[in-house]
Amino acid sequence: MNKIALKSGVIAVALTLASSQVVLAQDDGAKPLEKVIITGSNIKRIDTETSTPVQILRREEIARLGVNSVRDIIDTLTSSNSSLSDIGGSNSFASGASSASLRNLGKQSTLVLLNSRRVAPYALADYNEVFTNLDALPLDAIDRVEILRNGGSAIYGSDAVAGVINIITRNDFQGVQVRGNYEQSVANEQFKTKTASLTGGFGNYANDGYNVLANVEVFHRDNVIWRDVLDDINPVYGQKFATVAPKSGLMFGNRGAPSTFSYPGNLIGQGPVAGCATVSAAGLCVFDRFAHFEAVPKADRVNALVSGKLNLGNGTEGYAEVLYSKTKTTYTGAPGTYGSNSSDSIWGDPRTGLGKAFGYRFLSPDSPLNTTGEPLELRYRYADAPDQNPNDSDQYRVLAGARGSWAGKYDWDTAVGVMGSKTKSRNNGAISDSGFKALVGDYTKTLAGDPNCEANFPGYCEYTAADPNFFNHGYKLGQVNSPEVLRQLFPEQGYDGKITQYFIDGKVTGEIGKIGERAIGIAVGGEVRHEKFNITPTDNLLSGDIVGYGAATADASRTTEAVFTELNLPVTSQLELVGAARVDKFPGFKTHVSPKVAARFEASPALMLRATFEGGFRAPNLTESAQSSKFAFVSAQDPKRCDQAQALARDLRNAGNALPSSDPNQALLLARADTVQQNECSAGVASIVSNNPNLKPEITRSATAGFVLEPVKGTSVSLDYWHIERKDEIGLKSVDDLLAAEADQAPGVINRAPLSQDKTFSAAEQAKYGVTAGKLLSTTGQFENVSRTKTSGLDLAATSRFDTRYGRLDLGANATYLLDLKNFSSTLNDYGDNLAGRYGYSKTVANFSAALQTGKFTNSLRLVYNSKTKLNTDYFDDKYTLEGCKDLGWNANDCQIKAYERLDYNLSYAGIKDLTLSMYVRNVTNRRPPVDLRAFNFDGGAVIPQSTADVQGRMVRVTAEYKFR
Repeated sequence: MNKIALKSGVIAVALTLASSQVVLAQDDGAKPLEKVIITGSNIKRIDTETSTPVQILRREEIARLGVNSVRDIIDTLTSSNSSLSDIGGSNSFASGASSASLRNLGKQSTLVLLNSRRVAPYALADYNEVFTNLDALPLDAIDRVEILRNGGSAIYGSDAVAGVINIITRNDFQGVQVRGNYEQSVANEQFKTKTASLTGGFGNYANDGYNVLANVEVFHRDNVIWRDVLDDINPVYGQKFATVAPKSGLMFGNRGAPSTFSYPGNLIGQGPVAGCATVSAAGLCVFDRFAHFEAVPKADRVNALVSGKLNLGNGTEGYAEVLYSKTKTTYTGAPGTYGSNSSDSIWGDPRTGLGKAFGYRFLSPDSPLNTTGEPLELRYRYADAPDQNPNDSDQYRVLAGARGSWAGKYDWDTAVGVMGSKTKSRNNGAISDSGFKALVGDYTKTLAGDPNCEANFPGYCEYTAADPNFFNHGYKLGQVNSPEVLRQLFPEQGYDGKITQYFIDGKVTGEIGKIGERAIGIAVGGEVRHEKFNITPTDNLLSGDIVGYGAATADASRTTEAVFTELNLPVTSQLELVGAARVDKFPGFKTHVSPKVAARFEASPALMLRATFEGGFRAPNLTESAQSSKFAFVSAQDPKRCDQAQALARDLRNAGNALPSSDPNQALLLARADTVQQNECSAGVASIVSNNPNLKPEITRSATAGFVLEPVKGTSVSLDYWHIERKDEIGLKSVDDLLAAEADQAPGVINRAPLSQDKTFSAAEQAKYGVTAGKLLSTTGQFENVSRTKTSGLDLAATSRFDTRYGRLDLGANATYLLDLKNFSSTLNDYGDNLAGRYGYSKTVANFSAALQTGKFTNSLRLVYNSKTKLNTDYFDDKYTLEGCKDLGWNANDCQIKAYERLDYNLSYAGIKDLTLSMYVRNVTNRRPPVDLRAFNFDGGAVIPQSTADVQGRMVRVTAEYKFR
């Protein structure tokens, strides 16, 4: 029987969670194995395979991935899923940033650390989501990335729900290293990225007692416009969508139908506005919209890191770190349109909380621009509007601390620091409501009720401008307008965000006793953190003056405290138990305790069994609990009008395609078909939301169970089952959920226009297609603890290293199999469908790698695999079921995203002294990604392609790295 002997001594609780940066001792020489800290624990250990599943990507592995940013690294993880990217974030509240999301639980449920401490969130919330901007983290300074693949709230506190990504930078580096790379698409050279970095380090810590590391890296990515690459899209899209059919581009290219919403415009029934340079065979002025649709925005980044450590003597070490980044993403926006038949733009006034509607008007019969003597339809493109939308962000973290040993028994670590970010996001090209009224005309004044109009043009009067000089005041159609006029009509607008956090933390780890000869490890610590968050829209957003734009504000601060403890109990030589708990206190709700228990059992020298159970949480962030109102727009398919709109659009296209191209009615019918479909099947719906000070934290329960097998030396296989349940999720009832049960909603939750104001369907078309509900305008609500999610799956990992006659061969495999993912529906009062295998959620994501080192050459291959998915999502989504696809004219083969495999290759050569050259080829076989008709139809409005990978094809990246000794 083992005796338990407790050491005497006082264990001081220092001040916060902060796992110190420790480099794994992996030398093959005679060095003794060093105890290190692995992400997911505060207790040092020799074994890297802990009771908690942790994936580790080391520097040499990262180099073979061909990545240009930290976001690219995260995208290679099988446990990672699609999240906000600066490439596709132009329409988000947090444009210009990239986030991480593990286990399909969202960017607020994945905690990102740098050297085991938090970094400041991005200074703009994506509506209500606060997250770490991966683009602001250094890439070349990374030594390794550790991914905790289950909850970590018992160690790290709030947000560590789906997992933790810990980026560990290089340590004790000496010398100077210069690195540069260039990446470009073989098929379309417009896709190109350049990066360069300089790393320097001096001081040998072991001999000199100090070391300083400095790293700076720059990143540049060119922008890409769809017109330049459109002809290379998968031909299938051209078979399904007339807008990108072969020869649809007319004088502008093979594909990409031009728009009759043009500059200087069309007066339908009268002809083009004078000065049009591109007239179609039908006699209408056309505009190359694809020359203004952006596929990839321009980006420039500078990231810098300086860190140092100093031996203070007596086993004490001082350390400091400065992180600074500056990122700029510049989006090019497509010019806005004006169409007399367009549906009203709906948005809101934050000052009053009331919705607003911008009405599109016909020109008056008395307009000097109108020679027809009747209300005249105008189709116009604001091609002279400014189109550059810059997003500038600065982020920093400064900390200083000390660590050492106390009485030779305990290790301690404490630090104090400040971190923050500041973002300026600006948009140009949107219409000012007040500027429009002053320079174009007052759209609220119509000919409704005018006896002459009602007698001669019934049904048109309420949509016809009363002002005969509408579009003939300060702003002139198709003419050169002064910069002052353009600034008044299209004023710059956007957000300024600022977040600042101060922290002090500390912990003590050590042994408090033994069971036999096995040490009982303990860690205790705590932290205090104060944060301030401010998001300020420009005045024109706050006043609701920008047509169609929402607004979000935040101005709040809070102080949080936490204490934690962890105990490692080696019950026997084979069985190890771990217990941990963290107590967090946030203002506004009760103290929260996050517990964790784990077990690790070595059944044999070759087999280890492990399991964990943990409770986690996410506290409401300051944008959710602070006093605020949010006006936003979400894309929605109206179940009461989308089917009818699809039917009408098909009939319009059939009628248009039956006409000769010289007939002006062909272009009008096809353009109206696009508008009808976009208005009802993917249009923006206004969402007016207020904060809720009574929110509770989101609560999670997670568990893992698995094994690690080492059948022979150098080969290991692990398999882990994971399960996560999250309740009290903060959010809103989705528009889809609300619409699926519209009859059950309280008055005012769903708001529709009267049928008499329908600009999509005429009265005759309403009767023909069975339209019984008016245009969807808006939904209202507040943040609530509204939902629950549960998900589970399997993680498989395998590595092997052995020598061959050709050199050392490293093999690796990672796979995640999604067993289930279910979201709770308040409408059903039950969970919805299992989303595993549905749109956006592949059941299997895997990668396989092989690297052969032969002398100075290293050749590596990597195969990426994603299993097929259906096109529909949850129970309410009948638009993309097999029946829904059939209604769209798609067969069963079209109604899916097929499985996809991509092969990558990397070659590196280190045969020249201090110089390493490498070439990375992404998509060696030049295989297209599978066709995604849903993304094109819904996200792209059946007009804009959504997959840049489709036209990038094979990418080649060359890298040179030189080390100065």
